[in-house]
Amino acid sequence: MLLLFASLVSCALPDTELWKDRGDGNFTKMPMELATKVMVHGTGKSIVSNPVSGTYKGVSMWWQRSRLLRDSLLKQRPLLDEAYARGGNIEEALDLMEISTGVPGRVDCLIDGPEFFEALYQSVKKAEHRIDTQVFIFDNDDVATEFADLLKERSQDVQCRVLMDRLGSIGGWWSPPETPMRAGFRPPSSMPHYLKEGSHVQVRESMNPWLVADHTKLILIDQNEAYLGGMNIGREYLHEWHDMMVRVRGPVITELQNIFDESWKMQGMWGDWDLLFSRKKNPDLSPPNTNNYPIRILRTGPGVTEIEKAILVAIRMSRKRIDLQNSYVTSEVLLQELLAARRRGVEVNFIYPQRNDAPLMEMANQRFAASLMEAGGHVFVYPGFSHLKAVVVDDWVCLGSANLDGLSLRINSELNIAYSNAEAVEVFRKRVFETDIKKSRRLRDGELKDLPPLLSHPVIQQL
Repeated sequence: MLLLFASLVSCALPDTELWKDRGDGNFTKMPMELATKVMVHGTGKSIVSNPVSGTYKGVSMWWQRSRLLRDSLLKQRPLLDEAYARGGNIEEALDLMEISTGVPGRVDCLIDGPEFFEALYQSVKKAEHRIDTQVFIFDNDDVATEFADLLKERSQDVQCRVLMDRLGSIGGWWSPPETPMRAGFRPPSSMPHYLKEGSHVQVRESMNPWLVADHTKLILIDQNEAYLGGMNIGREYLHEWHDMMVRVRGPVITELQNIFDESWKMQGMWGDWDLLFSRKKNPDLSPPNTNNYPIRILRTGPGVTEIEKAILVAIRMSRKRIDLQNSYVTSEVLLQELLAARRRGVEVNFIYPQRNDAPLMEMANQRFAASLMEAGGHVFVYPGFSHLKAVVVDDWVCLGSANLDGLSLRINSELNIAYSNAEAVEVFRKRVFETDIKKSRRLRDGELKDLPPLLSHPVIQQL
C-alpha cells in the first residue's frame, strides 16, 4: 500500500523546472536530478501506467545481463537456429529465422550533420500534416533550441509530437558542447517546458524503469518520409561529430509510423492500457514502385534482439567481406563470429574513432581491434570522434541507432533497418566505408600491445 501511494503521488507531481541554473559543466547536481526525475518520478509513473511492460522490461534486463556475463566468460560462438543454414544468401537465412519481414522502400544516405540537418529543416518546413520526432537526446544547446523554435512555429499549422528519452536528455542538458555556442545564448533548463511554452507542440518523455533507455532516433514527416540513424538533436551532431542518418521513403514508412505511435502511447497517461485499444496500420503495397526494394525493420527491446541476431546470421553467412564502423563495441559473441569469419578467409575491416566521449569504451574498442588484428583483420582509426553505426556484410547493410555493445544489442530500445539491394548497398559502401577508410589511419601489427586486463573483464561486456 505504501509503495502504491508513493507511486501515485509521484505520478501526480508536475515535472517542474527544478534545475534552472545548470551552469557550464557543473555536474554536482546532476545525480540528484537524475535520481528525482528518472528513478523516483519515472519509476513511479511506470508502476501505475506501465505495470506489465515495465515489469517485463525489468525481468528482460536482468536475464540479458546474465547472458552477457555468460558470453564473456565462456567466449563461445552464439547458438543460432540452424534454419539459417538452409538459406542460399543472407536474406533467405533471415527469412528462415523469421527475423522481421522486408517491406518496400528506398534509402538515401545523409552523411554528417550539415547534410542531415539541411534535409531535415527542408522537410519540416514543407510538412503539411504531421511532424513526429523521437530521439534519445533532445539537447538544450543553441542548435537544439533552434530546431525546437522551428517545431513551435510549425505547430501552429501542423501536428507536432516530440518524444525524448528522459535519462539521455537530462545527461545532455548537463554536458556542455565542445564548441562555443552563439554569443549571449542561455540554455533552457527543461526542453519539454521550452517546447510546449507558447506553442501547440505535444511532448512526452520516455521513462526509464530499471534505468533502461529508449535509444531510438526516428523523425517522421507526413507519413511520407522518415529519418533514422545515429543522430540526436544537438550541437555535437551538427558541428562536432562524424555521423550518419538516412532518409527512408515508400510503404515501409507505415511500419515506422506504427513504431512511433506505439512508443508515444506507451509514454502517455494510460500507458499499457492504451495499447489494448490500438491498431497497427498495414502498408499500402499498390501500385508497386520499381525504385523500391525490401527493407527490414530490426529492433532491440524487452524480449527482442533482432538486431543482434540479424548481424550474427549475416556474418555467419558471409563469403567475401565484412565492414564495421561503431564507437562502442563490447560484444563478445560478435567478436567470436568475426574471428570465425576470418578463419574462413573473409576480409574484415573495422573502423573506430581515434577519441571517444567515453574513455572506458575507447579502451574496449582497442581490445576488440587487437583481437581482430591478431586474426588478420584490418583496423582503421578515424580521426576525431565518429558516432556512425553501420555494418556491411557482402551485399547486405544494417544501420541505425544500435551500437555493438550489450546495452544496444540486448537491453535498450533500438531501431535499425537492413537491406540488400545491390546498387543501394554499393552506394552506401562507397559513401561510408571507402570514404572513411581513406580518411583513417590503418593500424599496424604491434600497435595495440599490453592492453590493461580490465578490457577483458566481464563487467565491460555489460555496457
